[in-house]
Amino acid sequence: MRFLGTITMPGEPRSARVARDFVSGVATHVDGEALADVALCVDELVANACEHTASGAGGHVTVVVSAREDLLRVTVLDQGGGQKQPRVRSDPYAEDGRGLFLVEALSKSWGSHPSLNGTAVWAEFRAVPAEDVSGG
Repeated sequence: MRFLGTITMPGEPRSARVARDFVSGVATHVDGEALADVALCVDELVANACEHTASGAGGHVTVVVSAREDLLRVTVLDQGGGQKQPRVRSDPYAEDGRGLFLVEALSKSWGSHPSLNGTAVWAEFRAVPAEDVSGG
């Protein structure tokens, strides 16, 4: 995997937009339609970190982006909390909690593991090269 970039932001809801813009800016080799799915998932992962972990209580969230020819990987690092590891909720009709359902549906794979002072949640996406879509 090739490192594309990292950004650390305040654990605030507005950071989701900043993270989306950041990922779009460093993954310029990925087709716009494929990148839209990645951006939606990044939004959900950052929002979850801000809402469900200590990152949202005056902390920060870090996004790391890496790639190889056919794959884009985004990792969101939070500052942990008292909750269990992230998981997809079993009730698809619940009023909230569908963020990881979207991540699971749109990514090639995803997962989480403990990190230094919190949790790392990662998602991998098929990186459709921009030139493949335009016929190049």
